[in-house]
Amino acid sequence: MYREQSLNEICDGRMYTENDMVRTDTGNCAGCRQVCCKGMERSIVLDPYDVHRLTISLNTTFDQLLKGPVEINIVDGIMLPNLAMNKDTDACSFLDSSNKCTIHDARPGVCRLFPLGRYWEDDTHYKYIFQKDQCHKENLSKIKVKKWINNPADPGYDQFIKDWHRYIVRIRKAVYDIQSEGYDDKIHADVMGAESLNIQNKKETQIRTICMYTLKTFYLTPFVDDKDFFGQIGHRISDALHVMGMD
Repeated sequence: MYREQSLNEICDGRMYTENDMVRTDTGNCAGCRQVCCKGMERSIVLDPYDVHRLTISLNTTFDQLLKGPVEINIVDGIMLPNLAMNKDTDACSFLDSSNKCTIHDARPGVCRLFPLGRYWEDDTHYKYIFQKDQCHKENLSKIKVKKWINNPADPGYDQFIKDWHRYIVRIRKAVYDIQSEGYDDKIHADVMGAESLNIQNKKETQIRTICMYTLKTFYLTPFVDDKDFFGQIGHRISDALHVMGMD
């Protein structure tokens, strides 16, 4: 999810790599009386690996997740899944009555990063930032970024993060181009009535086709071998870009 803020508003002004030390270790949140996982609205967007880990850990399907803890919303112009908030408590649906995370071992990437975030320098290079005023735990300890994030040991994970980011950037651009097409002053003035409605309906159909294809290819269709997730997702991304003429 893109944030319409400057870096100075978001972070401490520094960029970190995996081997840097950063003061972000919460000590398992011991002694903290704040509950971070509340009021997040639709901000915890899930990538395909997040959903894959959840389905394996909970022995369920994406369809089943959509009946409760996960929902689909428009994120920066395209349809993507996110963690749903409990309607009664406004807290993450995976928090128990003691405000403990019930999916900690399979928590999404955004949650594993917190209070860090990724800052993309371009489509394939990123660094980590410390999001200030997000974690309310006092006296955080220093820890190496790599250890804090605790990413999968498989080297395919980092490549997946880059490939997925690049894919999302491309389809967002495609959606933007569809929405913007034909809206110069002359065309807008000449197109009236039923013809205008027909053009708008065509655009909406094109955008919905892109969104539904993405949901079906990367979320609704299970990955057959848990040990080869990164190989499979790499092929799916390549195939999807080819099908949509974006390769």
